[in-house]
Amino acid sequence: MNSKLPLPILNTGRRNPKSALRSKLDYPELLSNLLQEEHWQVKEGLCLCDTPANLVISRGNVSFIVVLKTSSEGVQDRLVPLLAQAILEARTAVLATPDPVLPLAVVAAPVISPSTAHGLVSFRYKVAPDFSIGIFDRKGFIRFEGSEFHVINAAPLRPARRHRLTEPESADLFTDANQWMMKVLLAPLVPDNLLQAPRAEYRDARALAAAARVPIMPAVRFVRQLRIAGFLDYDTQSLRLINRKELMRRWQAANQCDFAEIPLRWIKPSRSGHQLQAALRDYSPEPGMRVRAPRACLGLSEAARSLEFGAIRGIPPYLYIEYLDWGVLDRLGLTPEDTEISSDVYVRVLRSRDSIFNAAVVCDGVPVADILQVWLDIDSRSGLGQAKADKIRRDALWRIFEEES
Repeated sequence: MNSKLPLPILNTGRRNPKSALRSKLDYPELLSNLLQEEHWQVKEGLCLCDTPANLVISRGNVSFIVVLKTSSEGVQDRLVPLLAQAILEARTAVLATPDPVLPLAVVAAPVISPSTAHGLVSFRYKVAPDFSIGIFDRKGFIRFEGSEFHVINAAPLRPARRHRLTEPESADLFTDANQWMMKVLLAPLVPDNLLQAPRAEYRDARALAAAARVPIMPAVRFVRQLRIAGFLDYDTQSLRLINRKELMRRWQAANQCDFAEIPLRWIKPSRSGHQLQAALRDYSPEPGMRVRAPRACLGLSEAARSLEFGAIRGIPPYLYIEYLDWGVLDRLGLTPEDTEISSDVYVRVLRSRDSIFNAAVVCDGVPVADILQVWLDIDSRSGLGQAKADKIRRDALWRIFEEES
């Protein structure tokens, strides 16, 4: 089984990413303007334990201490050490403040290529997968990793092509927020005990954003993307998905590269066939934790079993987790395994977090990935679980796949 890292996030629409990024402002000002345009409240940073934080940002009940590092060259061998330094300084600053804040490490340069940004994200997944990071340049490239920042990402400006509309790329259409809103739109077609989401009709992007509890601008961009790609019906008074078979095919294909996974073994194996379920049922954050404990749920085979579709033959137990926290895994009774041959459980660290954990259901006190997610996660290229995928499609998702009138 191959360990997978997420593909680069592409542009979220052909828009001016941020007008401030085209000016000659200093990098801290560029970053401040970028965050303010996404409705973050920005204050100048503090000096905590000799560690200067460039900015302190907040939105709702979430706050971050931001450490920014800049380079005159946007090359990976320059930016990786700077990102590592920013991660260390941001972590130190968070530990030094009594307030409940999270760390954000940001690097910037005049020009950063998507491949360089992908290398930085890969480095982040190796050394600090639970850490939020940001990458931007003066040409308009922006990439943030972290559930609070998924709407910021943009690609560099390119000359407009007015003679034709181009179909959005899969990675563009299937961001975490978009996948969650897709589940909200599809929820009336799925039994409510198999997918947790509001069930209603939505006249426009604003109504969808309110139901899904996402900011309005991501919802507006999402609806626009669906219309351009031909997945929204123009002739109805509500947001109605059409060409759903093609949409689901693309969604499943995009879903196969959205995670990293690690083999684990039980510290104290049990003879019970449901050790992972028992561990998750008892899972709760430690008292006094300053950082919110990661959400976790059953995935793939064990999720299918819990949803009464039976285990998926050939697929081992999977634990889905919001970000990698070895302390949490230790409390669950799991430890890293050097070889995949003798592993008991695989932990999958997810990039599409809200779309999975918002839609998860609870079965016998255990959080379980929804049935649509189980179907999406079955890798059609490997052939494993294809019979189960067909059964789920036939018995649980048939209304999604039926021919539209």
